[in-house]
Amino acid sequence: MNGLYLAASGAAADLQMLDLAASNMANSSTPGFRRVLAATQAITGNGSPYEYAATPASGPIDMKPGPIEPTGNPLDVGVTGPGFLVVQTPDGYAYTRNGELQVSENGQLMAAGAPVVGEGGSPITLTAGTVTIGGDGTVSVNGQPRGRIALADPSGLALTPVGQGLYRAPNGATLPTGASGQFHQGFLERSSGSGIGGMVSMMSLSRSYESSMKTLQAIDQNQSRTIDAFTLQA
Repeated sequence: MNGLYLAASGAAADLQMLDLAASNMANSSTPGFRRVLAATQAITGNGSPYEYAATPASGPIDMKPGPIEPTGNPLDVGVTGPGFLVVQTPDGYAYTRNGELQVSENGQLMAAGAPVVGEGGSPITLTAGTVTIGGDGTVSVNGQPRGRIALADPSGLALTPVGQGLYRAPNGATLPTGASGQFHQGFLERSSGSGIGGMVSMMSLSRSYESSMKTLQAIDQNQSRTIDAFTLQA
């Protein structure tokens, strides 16, 4: 029975990891995306006397930075170093490495669809003109400083992805700003994953799922034959 339970839970874990791999592959072209690492472990308990395979709904984030590539767009900014951009969402602060910046209708600097937070906690508002972003994150229009982009360092923390290239700190914590980092105007950080790597992962997980299902079917057939044999003897 333990083998049957493990095979079934293993198949379920493979399906869950397939979802994670599909998400990673779909975001392989999202600037600054951090792929989610899948992990499965055999555990006991949770109302069952048997061991079973379990995969967290969201695994750890791969914090390895992606490559910085030129785009020529003055509103694109790549960051080297551990710092994440801080944005203000309706649910509080969130963090992103997506430096594909935009300017809203009211002039606010935006990243990943949310206002960018400047040092001091205020949004950065731009006027019409030529935008420059210095290596320290200072944003200027026609040479006049309009604010400095804040950077938060999540090193050592398990960030949680919330979609749109945004991440949150554990338990809704607010990360301190002032993290080190170098801004590169006209560049973007690419995803830490790759489309090819995601495809290879999905193929491997698909084979693992098929193997688990074959094992499950074989155990089920063996148990059915055993039950039939005892029934005939009775």
